[in-house]
Amino acid sequence: MDQDKLKHKHGVTNSAEIPSASSVVFPRKLDSTVRVDVPRPKKSRSRKDKEDEEEILVIKGIEVDRNKFVKFDVFINDEDDPVSRPDNTEFAGSFVSVPQKRSDGKRKSTVLSLALTELLEDLNADDDDSVTVTLVPRAGTDDVTIGGIEIQFAS
Repeated sequence: MDQDKLKHKHGVTNSAEIPSASSVVFPRKLDSTVRVDVPRPKKSRSRKDKEDEEEILVIKGIEVDRNKFVKFDVFINDEDDPVSRPDNTEFAGSFVSVPQKRSDGKRKSTVLSLALTELLEDLNADDDDSVTVTLVPRAGTDDVTIGGIEIQFAS
């Protein structure tokens, strides 16, 4: 088996291969793993800043078929890690949509928001300009579209 296939098979990726969120064309289908560097609007925040505002990863414009089960997982990496592996990655959360038999349309658009403040502390990524976000399709994602990924703050 070729080295690249072996690396990707075991979840290992070189960070030099990861495009920035601005260079990835959104909206895009989630028919394979999506990995992007997402810029952080603020970094090196004080304890008080962190208590006042939660840093939030926002995956917007998620278009799904209402009648299908859909699941994808979201992982975060420190931008300074030269290689992305399961042992230096933090699980941020999952998106799940269960089938809904409704007559008002087959597709729905929604947003997934995930808290990042503690997760970034666990990764020692507080001073990083960006974080690497990985979306891993698990079920029913061949017809899912992602509108964009960004970081926001909420009080």
